[in-house]
This record gives sequence, structure tokens and C-alpha cells, in this order.
Amino acid sequence: MQRVVEIAYVTSVRLPTGRAHGYAIMKMCEQFAEHGAKIELIVPSRNPGVLSDDPFAYYNIKRSFSIQKTWATDFSSKKEASRLAFAADELTFLFSIWKKRFGVRLVYTRDYQVALIARSRTIVLEVHTIPGRTFLFRRALSRSQKIVVISGGLKEELLRLGVPEQKIYVSHDAVDLEEFSGTVSREVWKKYDVNPAKKIALYTGHFYGWKGADTFAETAKYLSNVEIVLMGGVDSELAEFRKKYSSQSVHVIGYQPREKIPALLQAADVLVLPNSAKPKISSHYTSPLKLFQYMASGIPIVASDLPSIREVLTDETAFWFTPDDEHSLAKQIEYVLSHVEEARSKALRAKEAVKKYTWDSRARQILAFIID
Repeated sequence: MQRVVEIAYVTSVRLPTGRAHGYAIMKMCEQFAEHGAKIELIVPSRNPGVLSDDPFAYYNIKRSFSIQKTWATDFSSKKEASRLAFAADELTFLFSIWKKRFGVRLVYTRDYQVALIARSRTIVLEVHTIPGRTFLFRRALSRSQKIVVISGGLKEELLRLGVPEQKIYVSHDAVDLEEFSGTVSREVWKKYDVNPAKKIALYTGHFYGWKGADTFAETAKYLSNVEIVLMGGVDSELAEFRKKYSSQSVHVIGYQPREKIPALLQAADVLVLPNSAKPKISSHYTSPLKLFQYMASGIPIVASDLPSIREVLTDETAFWFTPDDEHSLAKQIEYVLSHVEEARSKALRAKEAVKKYTWDSRARQILAFIID
């Protein structure tokens, strides 16, 4: 009989959260449990604010694992919280984790600080970026028996830092294909004051620098009769972007519940992935959840020509533009809208290709790697 692996998934993330990583954490715990692991998700005892107190209900996740809320301060939930408040919350959570003895349980974490202090014989660290100061990060890498990275670019960087290749496994992010099985109507756009009779180019996600949303917004100078929609910003990020870019043809829409996103993607004419080439987190490290949603939607994709994105998309599945160049992006959007059959063919190939990037597959492959 195969032994049951016991996993403590430890993260300092406030759950639930409107940010994509909260869903990814919950989904991976669900899928680890589906493949026979005994999972306990350990998070700080912080107020979710206006969001639900129940992460399972908020993310529509099966109750196949337990959640333990561990004591930590919650100064960062206050309005205009300072860096000191965030640091205090992080340190008190880490202190609570340091006091725990995990015994035979494997500790799985996306936080290198947790890998640095967790008392466990087996630590698996999932790496999403490389911090600016690497001394403590290197120590966390050395304490981790296995390391999961979300891109080949991250693997190359860890190899450069001296991590043995056999410790590293590349596992890109993923998608739930069932979310894209419903019926779609373009009329959904009327709710957002977007004209469904026009062509719609859509970006979903945050608006901060390296995401490249500003490059997409600037295409309004070159495109006519196209509704440019940016959806997903929050708080000051959203307010500043609206003030700068909102116009008759540029629609800046705030964060939407994730269950609405599939229908909105499928009701667009072109989906835009405008990542900047400037920071390495964008050009070499990232594996955007939106990328896999875009692929699953069956809608043509225009993407920044970057190594991180080319790890998943190809010339057969996407249209490329020069990163940080709004004129190049506008030209590709026009090309997609005027070459309907070519665009449809690439979109269908992307929809087929994404079938290997499911949460089920990701969890199964990671489990095989960490219990080998």
C-alpha cells in the first residue's frame, strides 16, 4: 500500500485575498488532497476585510483539507499601513511557525522565509521570483530538500546560484478547464458600459509597472473603433489608472470576482498579455495565471515577445509584439482583428495546448517529484 504523504502547506498570505496567488494556493491544496495527500493549510489569523471568512466558499474549493489559522499580528489591515506594520505581521507569523514542530509532515511553502525557519525534516520551496537580497534566500534554498519553480528562467537562475539541478522541478502555473465550459453572450459587456457591437481587446490583471497594462492603454492612440478594456485593478492602483487612461474607448474596470472572468474572456475578440521586458520577474521568471485562462478561452492572444511567455506560447498559438511598444501592440491587435481565420486557428491550437496545464496535472507531477 502506498504511504499517505502528510503535507503542511505554510504561507503568510491572508486568506481569502482578491489576488491570484490566494486561489492558486487553495487550488493546489485541493488537488494535492485529490491525489491522496493529507493536507493542512497553515495561514496567519488575519481579518479578510470585506471578503468572505470562508476561503472554501470564496474560491469554490472542495473541503478536502483543513485550514489552521496561526497567531500573528494584523497591523497591515489598517488603512495606510506602513512597511513597519507589514514587517511586524510577517515576523509574528514566522515566530509562530518557528515554535511549531512538524514531525513527519512535509512543509510546502511559497515563502522562502518559512523555508528558512520551519522545523521539519523535509521542506519543499516553491519559487516565484528571486529577491533582491539573496543571502537569506540562498540559506532557504540550502535548507529545502526539493525546489519547485514556475519557469525555466527561474531554474537557470537557481543553477547560477549553485543549486543542484536534481533538486529543481519546473512546473508552470495552471488552469481549471471546467470553468470554460459554459455558454457565452457578448451582451455581458453592456453591464460595464462596453459596446458589444464593436471589437473588444481585453486585458485582465493588475495595473502595476511590470504587468505592462500602461502599454496596452496607450494603444488607444493608434486604434479606432476598438473597445480597449483593462480589468482587475484595486484601490489606489485602480484610481490612478482610471484618472490617467479612462476615455470613450479605454475602459478601466476594477477587480471582478474570478468566477466571472471566463465568460468575459470568451466574450472578447482578442486577449492581451502586455508584460514589460524591463524587470526580470516579467521577462524571465513569471508564469501568469491569466496566460492559461487566455489559452483555455479559445480567443486569440497577443503577447509580449518574452522568454518567460515563450516557455508556454509559440508562434503557432499566439501573436507577438515588441514589449513596451504600444505601436507594435496596436499593429498586432489590428492584424488579429483583420485576419479572422488565422487568428481562430491559433486560438484553437492554444486551447488544445493548455490541456497539459491543469491543476490536476500540476499537483500530480509535483507530488511525484517531492515524494520520490
